[in-house]
Amino acid sequence: MRKVFLGLLVCGLLAGCSAGDDVPKAEGGVAEFHKKLDNADFDTIYGDSGPEMKKAITQEDFVKFVSAVHRKLGGFQSGKTSGWNDTVATGGHFVTLNYSATYERGGADENFVFQIQDGKAILVGYHVNSTALIVN
Repeated sequence: MRKVFLGLLVCGLLAGCSAGDDVPKAEGGVAEFHKKLDNADFDTIYGDSGPEMKKAITQEDFVKFVSAVHRKLGGFQSGKTSGWNDTVATGGHFVTLNYSATYERGGADENFVFQIQDGKAILVGYHVNSTALIVN
């Protein structure tokens, strides 16, 4: 009886989330990030981020980091999701997007981690890999 209950509970939890809904929410978060990045609204990006981000990096260091990304890569031009992962665990509900981006001065592989909470995608991690960041 206990195994049946646990099985039904797991099925119910999985039915409550859907990559079909979650990935587009995260992609909307990526679009919002790039819009704010282009507008040099770095403090708002940080202010709107989740507690995991704020534990990992100070606002001052985050602003320095994304300011350098913006300064060295230039304006965002286009991009697409190259992979994603939708995870529900005891620590929360997270969507990770790998994103191939084109900026004015070069390409970048970006990794975004969003926590899905109350139907919203909240940024909790951002990583970028780009040769243009080094050579520009």
